[in-house]
Amino acid sequence: MQKSHRAPTPDAIAPDGMAIRHLIDAAQGAKKLSLAEGALGPGQRSAKVYHTTYEEIWYFLHGEGIFHLHMPGAEIDAEESTQVRPGDALHVPPHHGFWVENTGTDELIVLLAGAPPWGSGQEVHPWPQRPPSGQLEGETQG
Repeated sequence: MQKSHRAPTPDAIAPDGMAIRHLIDAAQGAKKLSLAEGALGPGQRSAKVYHTTYEEIWYFLHGEGIFHLHMPGAEIDAEESTQVRPGDALHVPPHHGFWVENTGTDELIVLLAGAPPWGSGQEVHPWPQRPPSGQLEGETQG
């Protein structure tokens, strides 16, 4: 049985700027999904990014904020946003632009469950301001 314990300091800073603590991933034998903790300080916001193949579920543990989601192909100003607090859960599909802002005075802490395991193909990309000609927002040329 593989057991892990939350590290006292972050293991990494994600491409969107969130501090990440790996809980279960490929290093512990996970083959199809992973679990991590993400944190964002008071008044901070993450960068707007998207994943090519990685799919996530965000479960908010502590703090409060606003989560933003942008569907691929939608107008630049057609972003959805929702307030988040402990107990809220959100699904982040591949190709959707997303970012979060901490609107509270405490750290915003979220569990991040994703597939495939974190670090093995999440393919994080900055969200484009304008898509290249003939391409949907959030997609890259292959």
